[in-house]
Amino acid sequence: MRVRLNSFIAMVVVILASFSIAVASSNTSNTFKTGPFTVSVNLGMPCNDINISKPDQVETLSGDSYTDYTINACQCIIYFLRYDTPQNWRDDFGTDVIQEVLIKAGADRDTINVYDRTIDGKSGAVGSGYIPKNDNQLYYAGFFVSPKSLGYIYIWDNQTEMISALKTIHVTENA
Repeated sequence: MRVRLNSFIAMVVVILASFSIAVASSNTSNTFKTGPFTVSVNLGMPCNDINISKPDQVETLSGDSYTDYTINACQCIIYFLRYDTPQNWRDDFGTDVIQEVLIKAGADRDTINVYDRTIDGKSGAVGSGYIPKNDNQLYYAGFFVSPKSLGYIYIWDNQTEMISALKTIHVTENA
């Protein structure tokens, strides 16, 4: 009787251990930092391939300047534009920005769909369009991060990954 009980306990321990390993390996959340931004996002798949580019400072024709912070995480590109001074943005992010980017990327106008969407609790928009020259579907989203910063997400050919990113992205920005 004691041998069976010990065997049963050993089997339960093995099952619980394998379950906890499976749960640990199924964690698909990533957290990374670039410049003043700390980002947490779940792409719906494990991702250990994270590239964070050096910040790039840009000056616009109008004299405004901003810094571009870019992260490439498993074929998902997340980038931020942080202006030196607060911008006079409208309250609604607007789908027109998303549509314009998709058109510039070469999307067939008849395949473009854009939607207003709250992203990380803030005004944003998301869209998709088919790019014939690449034979790919591009998913693109943009959202306000703060009065000085915008966030963008690019994902190719993976609507599920984009939906996961949209639902789970959380960005904090240091002053």
